[in-house]
Amino acid sequence: MRVPIALLTLLVTIYSFDTDCKWKSNVTDVEDIAHHKYQVLEECLFYKLTRDADQMQGKSNALMLLPPTVAAGETLDVQILHVGIRQMWMSWKDRRLRWDPAEWKTDTLNIKSFGRLWVPDINSDKHQTASQSADFVTFQSLQSNNNGNISGRLEFRIQAHCDIDYTEYPSDIKHCCFNLQSSLYKRYIKYYLENEDETLDVKDIKTNWHIMNSWIKKDTQEGDNKAELLEVCVVARRRSTTLAVELTLPVLISALLLLIAPFFRKIKVKMFALLLQFMSFQFMAEKTPQIGFGATVPKIYIFYAFTLGVTVISLIQTVIIAAMSRIKRKVPPGRKSSFLRLHLKNLLSIKTVFEFYLKIIAHRYTLLASVLNANLCCGSEEDPVTDGTSTKDASADWVQIHSAFNNLASCITMIVYVIGAITIAF
Repeated sequence: MRVPIALLTLLVTIYSFDTDCKWKSNVTDVEDIAHHKYQVLEECLFYKLTRDADQMQGKSNALMLLPPTVAAGETLDVQILHVGIRQMWMSWKDRRLRWDPAEWKTDTLNIKSFGRLWVPDINSDKHQTASQSADFVTFQSLQSNNNGNISGRLEFRIQAHCDIDYTEYPSDIKHCCFNLQSSLYKRYIKYYLENEDETLDVKDIKTNWHIMNSWIKKDTQEGDNKAELLEVCVVARRRSTTLAVELTLPVLISALLLLIAPFFRKIKVKMFALLLQFMSFQFMAEKTPQIGFGATVPKIYIFYAFTLGVTVISLIQTVIIAAMSRIKRKVPPGRKSSFLRLHLKNLLSIKTVFEFYLKIIAHRYTLLASVLNANLCCGSEEDPVTDGTSTKDASADWVQIHSAFNNLASCITMIVYVIGAITIAF
């Protein structure tokens, strides 16, 4: 039993000798020693700093468990150096990590694991209540210099809260934000930004979203004005050409059918256009997110609803005018003709004068209708009668008048539609 005890004693003595790294006094330049020996030198330095911290703060593992300051009312200033999408570089000062570089031949110390050193407990503001989430925050690449200045990279993956603006869907805009804060040292840790207008570095991100704006700013925690937090926000717009084409194509078809339908002068054409518009809407509805758009109605849907509404109104007016044109009329167009006919017969009883005046009135209305039909979108009727000389059967003149009304209404409808479409788009 004495041999193993003696061997154990020898190993302890060797370990104590190694932790002191007395051989470092023979080193003139740290770059001249082997890589594994440099790692041993770092371990010796860290062990020495750990013992000194335990003596200073009166607790074992103080360097790992306790914050660097000991006086009441002191704060820890955390400097934010640079911010990426999922990384944040920061630095702070720990007085316990100070050494003489002339003695240890190095002015930097790499911390192998952040679990060996106290670091600010910076977490998501929902970290304590969302233990089942996939959020995580961890420190990497911790390094200290001989003055106790520690720098490190905070890596995080946090599910941000996003407000989505669907107005420009499918080019919808997301406003996403999340907070980073301390839960144990709320008033102790103070944040300072390297640049007041600090933005996120997004040059290496690969996504189908275009980052329009990003920022990080310092704020106070809710309910405690002395407790600080970091708010990280990103504003991004969807960038999906395929989806944009798939949604825009049905709308363009609907608008095109509305604009060309009046040129065919047939009710069946407008009904067919309406059917195709419903089919286009069904296709577009399949691309709608399952969760919907909330209280926001995208412009593309407003535009489509406006197109559908104008098509229905145009169809109704065409049906009404077509129904009126089928009525057999013996009275020529012009409301004054029947009124003057009665009075001319009673007062003058001059048939020749009455018929002459009646011809003039009828001719004016039918001539105006013929001019409108010839110059507006739909052209004139197939067999127009424009002289207004028939007093027995004026149906042809009335068809000409109704056709003119239909053409005029179609032109007005298209003008209103174009103005409305421009208003919706801009």
